[in-house]
Amino acid sequence: MPGKTLTTLMCALLAGGALQAEASDYPLAINLPTAERMQYWDIGLAFTHRFVTPVKDHGKDVYGLDGYTYAGLGFTFGIKPVPGLNAFIYRTADNKTFTFGLQQQVLNLDRVRLAVRVERFDEVVKSTLTPIGKVGVVGAVFQVPTEIFLTDDIIFSVVPAYITKTTTTDTILAVPPGATPNTTPNTGGVFNVGLGLRIGFTEKFSFMGEYYPRPSKFSKAAPGGITDGTTYQQGFAAGVSYKTFKHRFTLIGTNVPGTTPNQVLSGDYGGGPRPSSQWSIGFNVVRVF
Repeated sequence: MPGKTLTTLMCALLAGGALQAEASDYPLAINLPTAERMQYWDIGLAFTHRFVTPVKDHGKDVYGLDGYTYAGLGFTFGIKPVPGLNAFIYRTADNKTFTFGLQQQVLNLDRVRLAVRVERFDEVVKSTLTPIGKVGVVGAVFQVPTEIFLTDDIIFSVVPAYITKTTTTDTILAVPPGATPNTTPNTGGVFNVGLGLRIGFTEKFSFMGEYYPRPSKFSKAAPGGITDGTTYQQGFAAGVSYKTFKHRFTLIGTNVPGTTPNQVLSGDYGGGPRPSSQWSIGFNVVRVF
């Protein structure tokens, strides 16, 4: 009898471990996608919120919380007949950007995970040329989210991305005062590689950080209307995440108010990332059903 009880207990533990290993997780870190997946017909919901006013103005506006915000709402759906395939849809208030697409997890080993992601974005506002670029831009983004498990609790991510259209595509890039003027338009899309790091401190608390390099074509260019000699900036986001049953809450500081790949990786969206001292608060809330 004790032997039978022990066997039953071991089978239950193994089954529980298998179910845990196959649990769905919304494929999103801060702004960059992860190589996770929603499984079966599971549904994930993400609510994003970015405050625009920088924290540096201190208590006068509650460290930016009194300022304008951009909120976004997205869903990711598991597609049971094709293991690892997800469909997603997301809409955010900045330029009323609407995105949708597919992500397929193609590799899931002990120390490496990899997915392929393609999406279309559409800024659902009237197409207009502003001093810092165009609004009303429509295009596509191709990404390969790749995660490397340095340990069970430290995950390094690399997200190569190609964005077909940006706010300065087909325009002549401005340059800082005294630099040689540009005479040819900025044609074509932008290739960039987002970097991420996640460190688990406990089962519930973890650190999340992301870095968005400045594309090389903007290293000697300035956002339109900027005359103080500065160029486009590097972008970052970092914060703390708390995970509980089917929920994940992440509080961050970032110099990139956007949330979609074409906003955070293009390098020129809205004039590009702000200087690092102009960071503001944001948060994500994720729920898996």
